[in-house]
Amino acid sequence: MIKKLTRQSSLDFSRISLIILTKNAGNLFQEVLGGLFACTGINEVEIILIDSGSYDLTLEYAARYPEIQVHRIFPAEFGHGRTRNLGARLSKGNVLVYLVQDATPTTPDFLARLVAPLTQPGVAAAYGRQLPRASANPVEQFYLQTTYPNLPQIRSYDPSNQHTISSIFFSNVCSAINRQVWEKIPFDESLIMSEDQQWAKEVLQAGFSIVYEPAAAVWHSHNYGLKQVLQRNFDSGCSLRGVVGDSLSQMVAYELNHLQAGIKHLVREGKAAWMPYFILHEAVRSFGFFFGKISHLMPAWIKIHFSLHKYYWEMHGKKTGNPRQWS
Repeated sequence: MIKKLTRQSSLDFSRISLIILTKNAGNLFQEVLGGLFACTGINEVEIILIDSGSYDLTLEYAARYPEIQVHRIFPAEFGHGRTRNLGARLSKGNVLVYLVQDATPTTPDFLARLVAPLTQPGVAAAYGRQLPRASANPVEQFYLQTTYPNLPQIRSYDPSNQHTISSIFFSNVCSAINRQVWEKIPFDESLIMSEDQQWAKEVLQAGFSIVYEPAAAVWHSHNYGLKQVLQRNFDSGCSLRGVVGDSLSQMVAYELNHLQAGIKHLVREGKAAWMPYFILHEAVRSFGFFFGKISHLMPAWIKIHFSLHKYYWEMHGKKTGNPRQWS
């Protein structure tokens, strides 16, 4: 059993460890660091950067901030769950904050807003809102608007919901995690990606709550091409097989509702010309996810072909030091 969490009466930034994973973050990383170091309390925070083989200016940008502790690993050592666990082990804080290399805090109170929910008893983690950058296309804007609404949410375990994707949703793009919980429930290192969703499921089953706090917002969006959409959702389907309980009928019903809402949104915003692409985008996304969920029936060469994270399949079957085995 996990012991009861201790309630903190107020925010103590010195108890926070912020962990950033990087590889070739590009010039945008300058903006991310600028936004981060404009945050209230950042000078008291332990900041750990784990780089997995950058050959651009990422490490040079990080070196401009002496407060950042840089830890380098070989590219082959990277894993979404594995490297986040490494960051936690390297850190000392009671609160673990994760931020991806292309997510820029939007306001100086970002860190305080993100961590604040963890001062409440029973809250294991919190995650923030993702807002589209000015360059985001209408399809990406709609996705972020529907996935990250401007409305706080609290997730708790409900045995009747069959662990649908929406009921366990959690994102490590910007998240804060109670270290006590992580020590008992580390990230699953056997997954390609979606380690945050799997972790959320276990945490909710353990009786804790997870908070979505839209006031803690970052600029973070991608205009993925259709090939990347297919590959990313294939990997997501692979990772979430056996984790989420959405039935085929539930998935179809969700997609039809999402399509209807998206078309109405595009018409309302005067962007009806994007409708054909939106429909194609959603078809590719749904196919990729479903195809990933049945990937265990496929030969390795097909998995490698459809996967964005091809290194995973090259390492497939190898031990990672994690008691869980590759699935």
